[in-house]
Amino acid sequence: MPPFFTILMPLLVFAAVGIALLRRRNALRAMPSRPLEAAADGMIAVPIRGLYLRRAGLFEGGSNNSVNPRFASGPEGIRYRVFREGRLPFSAIDHVEVRERFGSVHLLFLNSFGPRLLSVNVGDRDSAKQVLNALPRSVPLTPEAAVIRDDVAGAGTTGLHLYHGRFA
Repeated sequence: MPPFFTILMPLLVFAAVGIALLRRRNALRAMPSRPLEAAADGMIAVPIRGLYLRRAGLFEGGSNNSVNPRFASGPEGIRYRVFREGRLPFSAIDHVEVRERFGSVHLLFLNSFGPRLLSVNVGDRDSAKQVLNALPRSVPLTPEAAVIRDDVAGAGTTGLHLYHGRFA
């Protein structure tokens, strides 16, 4: 085999993977946001694209689910499913952040109860706005999250300890 094939083949594979990822990202951006669905028990089901859970503790485990994740908001708190169903009361949420990554909007629920971080990939800003509006006003939001919810600059809680770790 000529030597230029040893250089050319990895470049072609890298280019093919890059094109596939770009096409996937553009397809996800083109998908319209779906409305929230109200259940009979008062929970509001949120159509999401993925969940990421990071636990604090001795081993600091992380897990994610993008195959069949579930996320719902109700009167008492949040119900989610990564591998098994979990609950997070609103009183345990320290604050909610919004991050945009690779064309998707993630809501980060930082808390002191259960998982340290629950990252929810809601897809776009319209879906993020719907989810933030479904949360009670007592849940603290970062200024960026408050801008998405209220369309008003400076409406969030300042002085929060922002999360700088891995979230997806």
